[in-house]
Amino acid sequence: MGGLMAFSPIFVILLVLIFTKNSVGMAGFWGFLTSFFLSIFYFQTSIEVLLRSLAMGFLASLPVSLIVVASLLQLTIMEVSGAMNTVIRFSKRLCQKDEMIQILVLVVGFGTILSSAGAVPVTVITPVLAAMGYSSVKSISLAALGYDSLCTYTILGVPLVVFSDMIGIDLIYAARHFLPFVGIVSFSISLAVLYIAGSMNFLKRGFLLSLIIGILAFGGAELAIILKAPIITGLIVGFFVVFVMMLFYRLKNRESAFQIDDKMNLLKAVAPWLILIGFILLVNLIGIFRHLLYDVLSMPVDLLKGKPVYLRILWQAYTWIFVSSLISVFIYKLNKDQLRIVFGKAKRRVVQPFWSATIFFLIAYIMLNSGYQRTSVGFELLNTKYNMIHVMAASSAALFKHLYPLLTPFLGVLGGFVTGTQTSATAMFANYTMETSKLLNFSPIFMTTAVAFGSGLASAISPSKLQNAAASIDKIGVEKKVLPKTFLIVLLMALLTALVSYFLKDYIL
Repeated sequence: MGGLMAFSPIFVILLVLIFTKNSVGMAGFWGFLTSFFLSIFYFQTSIEVLLRSLAMGFLASLPVSLIVVASLLQLTIMEVSGAMNTVIRFSKRLCQKDEMIQILVLVVGFGTILSSAGAVPVTVITPVLAAMGYSSVKSISLAALGYDSLCTYTILGVPLVVFSDMIGIDLIYAARHFLPFVGIVSFSISLAVLYIAGSMNFLKRGFLLSLIIGILAFGGAELAIILKAPIITGLIVGFFVVFVMMLFYRLKNRESAFQIDDKMNLLKAVAPWLILIGFILLVNLIGIFRHLLYDVLSMPVDLLKGKPVYLRILWQAYTWIFVSSLISVFIYKLNKDQLRIVFGKAKRRVVQPFWSATIFFLIAYIMLNSGYQRTSVGFELLNTKYNMIHVMAASSAALFKHLYPLLTPFLGVLGGFVTGTQTSATAMFANYTMETSKLLNFSPIFMTTAVAFGSGLASAISPSKLQNAAASIDKIGVEKKVLPKTFLIVLLMALLTALVSYFLKDYIL
């Protein structure tokens, strides 16, 4: 009974999403209410602990919720200035004579770079693909799928940072656990992209290219670890993929892959991304800056003694997205009327994504701290049967036993589908997976990593992401036709991830 109660917030969210027309944010709200009242009346959590947990959840969500706000603001500035039109025209002319290489460059290469730099690939790439002649269903499917293999390193590593903070390990140590999954999943994603774009013909012809992308992804992730900057993995791998694919194009077609009418206009158009990348490299690759902003100015907020939330405001990606966006206003020379349009559009766009990003962290922290009570030494869990995470872990261990490693990526897919983001899914399931793995004597970090990778794969079936992609080409409703097309592909990739998880279940770095 306890296990059913502990899992019920997740069941409620899933049922609301499947059987009603409510948004992801509203589904999250019903899950929040379920967790809130259960924690009081069933899991005997004090009101004080609940309120403190909500404050912790809100603070922990800021790297995700504010980055959504910052990214959408930046995208709106680029749209109003006309910069996005320049980017789209340039993208359409890349590798024009080889559709197979073109789709890998755009969807996997540039998709990974865009998502890593804080842009939203589904809203940038979908219109490009539609303009190139792909159907609405294919355009949405490809845009949502392409960057999935490196979802952990998107938006300058926010999912990885949240992962390491949630389970309390060093960022570099966390990245090393993701490394075995990177190459295999990147290979499978590339094959999936080719299959959707050109069926079996592309799949057969592009097998070698997909294998090379998997190797590049692994090598790029390893290089980022060596540089002690795993949050720029997506940038490194994205540039590797673009460079190598374009080299193949040049050797095959004996012409440059780039067709640029006005180089200066293109550089101006992508200025916010270039400035952002420059700032991020500065604060991560220059040791003194990284130590100051990440370690010295970590800004811990400890509302439940021994469980601090680290703000790191001056290091976080959202700060530098806001800064680069502000600079771009002057580069684009936006006037007052254009700025009014920017803030009006951005305000309408950010409310629901901000709420959706926040609500799942609130649920996660309610579940994480349920059962805690104030004692003479602070806040303690006096009885583990009143902690939702422990109850979920114990019931899962009893039910799945040695098969649990095969379940972990599918749990991540469920979390990604429900929450809409890898980061929120990681926040919800990280501590539960750690606890379950310890009870079963499996490698806790590798099992949690498998959950994180599974939640990244769910981008291709996430209702919120597919709807955003459909909205970018004014085809709301078409996303319902995408889900059946990508669902089986996501499950197959999750199965491949599950096999890696099973082989690594006892491995300790």
